[in-house]
Amino acid sequence: MLMPRAGTPSQSWRDVLDEVRELASRTGTGRSKLLRKLNELDSAVTGEINNLNDARRRRIIGPRARVRAATYTVEESRRGPALIEIRPGAAAKPYKVPLPYYRAVATEVASTAEPQLFATIKAAASRRLGEELPDYAARVSLRFWSASGLVHHEGARFTRVGTKAGFTRATREAWTSLQREPFEVGPDQSSEG
Repeated sequence: MLMPRAGTPSQSWRDVLDEVRELASRTGTGRSKLLRKLNELDSAVTGEINNLNDARRRRIIGPRARVRAATYTVEESRRGPALIEIRPGAAAKPYKVPLPYYRAVATEVASTAEPQLFATIKAAASRRLGEELPDYAARVSLRFWSASGLVHHEGARFTRVGTKAGFTRATREAWTSLQREPFEVGPDQSSEG
């Protein structure tokens, strides 16, 4: 059987490999070496396909990176009150998200019940602010809301939990709560953004 021409139904890679194996089994010289190499090719291709499928499942189901612990609080900063994310053992300084950035991101997440990409949220919040929102400002807010159960994070998409009014109220209440007491997230609770 020959490979189909363009415009005809195509064969799978495994069908083609089986066809080559069949043809190789009919040849005389080097038959066993050729069959062994075809079996190695089969194993290599199958392994690659399994790795790609596993990677795709991990992207859809869980976080891209190792989940880390963090402490969230609200403190005064140069730009007024700010959401602070502190990661234990991290060499970098804590991330500080000023209240106007926090509100802009909250407004964009609240704007739709549909899942949104990080880039979409950040771009819309930047337009609302009239300035480029730093990546960390959106990421820290989304991580905090995800850990607080206010945002559902699946794959690369974020969806508010509840209604627009309920989400907006919950983000304000979360901010107020952080002014009184820090919120600690263990490694099994947080979600990467």
